[in-house]
Amino acid sequence: MPGLPLDYAIRNLARRPLRTILTGFASTLVALTTAGVAAFVHHLEGSFANAGDPHVGILLSRVSEGDVLRSTVSAATGDLVIADVPGVARIGEVSAVSSEIHMGTNLRLGRVAPAPDPFYLATVRGVTNQAFLVHDRVTITAGRPPGPGEVLVGRLAGEKMGTPSSALAIGSVVRFENSQFVVSGVFRAPGTTLEAEIWAPLAELRGLTKRDDSSAVFVRMNQPGDFSDLEVFARRRLDLELTAMPSLDYYRELADYFEPIRGLAWLMALLIGAAVLATGANTLAATVQDRASELATLRTLGYSSGSLVRSLASESLVLAAGGGLLGLLSARFLVTGSAFRIGMTALEIEVGPVALLLGAASVLALAFLGTFPAALRVLRLPVASSLKESS
Repeated sequence: MPGLPLDYAIRNLARRPLRTILTGFASTLVALTTAGVAAFVHHLEGSFANAGDPHVGILLSRVSEGDVLRSTVSAATGDLVIADVPGVARIGEVSAVSSEIHMGTNLRLGRVAPAPDPFYLATVRGVTNQAFLVHDRVTITAGRPPGPGEVLVGRLAGEKMGTPSSALAIGSVVRFENSQFVVSGVFRAPGTTLEAEIWAPLAELRGLTKRDDSSAVFVRMNQPGDFSDLEVFARRRLDLELTAMPSLDYYRELADYFEPIRGLAWLMALLIGAAVLATGANTLAATVQDRASELATLRTLGYSSGSLVRSLASESLVLAAGGGLLGLLSARFLVTGSAFRIGMTALEIEVGPVALLLGAASVLALAFLGTFPAALRVLRLPVASSLKESS
């Protein structure tokens, strides 16, 4: 005898609407969580990876342990690199060497205001025009580069600080290091951590912070193989106490710092999936118990245990597919475009095809696995006693 038709399984879902709705909502939650976590982890790793460039090297102080915020190098280092390192890239007549200050600071919005005057933790980078030659992913989308008393803000700087983007619109005033600045423009650097920063003129930032040095020097080389020239420079100039490292290695180490957070995110998704798996398995097992006489009748009509198991699996998969589709749509339209603050930066999350595929696969896999307890009950179903109980 052929197996039970698919519409039989679908009609059974409507027999217990509350149970169906709750189980479908659980599938929605699994799909939404898995897709969201996959997108978060992908962009967390990608933002640091994309901030690095195989053509760019970084000169840091030897005692900084690879932390640009703790590094201090001589203000003359950039000029020495231009004079002594042969592989430095040139754009026109300008060498692509950027001396920079990296710092975290307390930033206040607007002109001087009476108390309470809240402050926000911001990441500020002191730069010159050469920074745009080195960091070629940066594109000014509105306004212009910063001049004296001005700053250029990243597209996600407001999200990182926890303020609306309108608070950092062109013409807005911000205050930090006992001085005030006017926002001169907004920049993008898609898929990198740079978008959460605020860029200020290097010379002015040196004066405000009373520093006569830089945090690091970023150098663009003609070819990735030319990086050895920069290493030779760092080793030869013992007086500068420098260490050279590729920017890819630097940002990879930063990404490794967030490995526990990625692990916790996947653990959360796993725990939710385990809870939904247990719920779905119990629901199907209870369905078999409630419909024992019906299933026994189908057995007497000639339907095999395998046909009944496939029908139950069809119910589970149809329900999971419907709930999962709702979860994936929710992830696509609710999570995509949202920003997430983490550490000294912010990420914009986009739920792409890989995240959607993982969300769909997880919910269907859980639905399939959840049918095993119910399948065992069907295979062990005592037909005679079940029919006797129903009579």
